[in-house]
Amino acid sequence: MDRWACINAADFALQVLLRAHPDWREEPAALLDRDHPQGKLVGLNLVARQAGLRSGMRYGEALALIPALRAGTIAPEEVEAVADAIARALIDYAPQVERHEELAGLFWLNASGLSKLYPSWRLWAEPLRDRLMERFEIRVTLVVGFRRALTYVIARTSRTSGAFDTPEAEARAAGKAPLSELDLSRSDRDLLAHLNLRTLSDLLALPAHGLERRLSPALVALYHQARGDRELPIRPFRVEEPTQSSQHLDYAERDTHRLLFLIKGHLHPLLRRLEEANDKLIALELHLELERHPALTERIEPAQPTLDALTLSDLIRLQLERLDLPAGVTQLTLTAHSEKTRTEQLRLFLGGDEPPARDIEAANRALARLRAQFGVEAVQRVRMRQAHLPEGRFLLEPFDALPLPTPTALKTSQAVRRFYPTPLRLRGLPPAREREGPHTICGGWWVRELHRDYHLIATNDHRLIWVFYDHRRHRWYVHAEF
Repeated sequence: MDRWACINAADFALQVLLRAHPDWREEPAALLDRDHPQGKLVGLNLVARQAGLRSGMRYGEALALIPALRAGTIAPEEVEAVADAIARALIDYAPQVERHEELAGLFWLNASGLSKLYPSWRLWAEPLRDRLMERFEIRVTLVVGFRRALTYVIARTSRTSGAFDTPEAEARAAGKAPLSELDLSRSDRDLLAHLNLRTLSDLLALPAHGLERRLSPALVALYHQARGDRELPIRPFRVEEPTQSSQHLDYAERDTHRLLFLIKGHLHPLLRRLEEANDKLIALELHLELERHPALTERIEPAQPTLDALTLSDLIRLQLERLDLPAGVTQLTLTAHSEKTRTEQLRLFLGGDEPPARDIEAANRALARLRAQFGVEAVQRVRMRQAHLPEGRFLLEPFDALPLPTPTALKTSQAVRRFYPTPLRLRGLPPAREREGPHTICGGWWVRELHRDYHLIATNDHRLIWVFYDHRRHRWYVHAEF
């Protein structure tokens, strides 16, 4: 019989947030669904719960109750990255690792056969749990049992780790699990309370006939998963080994032209291996070991997945030309990151053999050359977002490729401006021909109170600038130029 170990990190997103703010651990801390006074609390640490805060409260309301409350948001990509790193680490402990498709902090390890290596499950599980805490600062509950669904129920509702020697003991423990502690919606919890179904045993005592008419799909799924009729929504985790090629040099090479020649010798076999696997290259990592100096790693990203050696050689050349090698290269390693080749269905809709007036692929190739010559940070785009302050109304984010245009009717003309995310201090207002304002922005009492009077000024030297007077600092600043 298979043995499964379920690892559950309670409030996983909040724990990831506290990794970035370790000084918040001893303070009341909360995870918000959005960075706004009306944002809801979706995760609370023990100190916050003991202070009387509850999930679902508004941030402004909670801050009025607990002024020392620490709160923030966390990007889903950061949560997913930590979960992915944990899954990679778990492969060192078991050959088969699985993840829940929807809950980021939930993992399963196939522990079958490990009983021959460890006289007690505790000797295997406790170092694993401690290792996750030491390496990732993530506190987990680990339950070793016989069925994924039951270990999930026990790990999700219990704060203590353990192992079961028999399936019957596992089933008894799962049957006592309170349903209110599982990942169910508020309406499902209300329905269970209305039906006086408190534990998993109460739910499993219902007859299967007609269950779909009385319970929600989530509760029906839980019923069948606990009975063993259905599997949990899980997906196996596999580490894709990148395609690599490496060469140790007998001498320290500093000439970039000769380095490019050496790299080209590895590039063609690397691309042939990708082609045989029906893959295309999406990024190439170039790792250079230097003589008595720290190693350098450069990343080259073509405009689109490709197997074109000429395009890649051109990007590598641009990247090498901007490098200032402090010492000779003693070893070089090329690592190819790839994806499966996809059919270019988009061409079917473009029609005809004539090239379009605007060539998006050519533009993307130009962006790739800019990244190769000036670095990844040289190509970014602006994403607008809701915020109170002008400097908070946009984000600069990496820009990989131009999207297809989706033109919309332009209602009003917009001036091209140069915006200063960090306003420039003015020694005094320049002489003005015309002035419009003030337009006052004040608020931010929940973080940092501010009071600004904005003016639009046409200066005597024919500049149009957007300035404001900061009442807190008693200074003038310029925020944008038109």
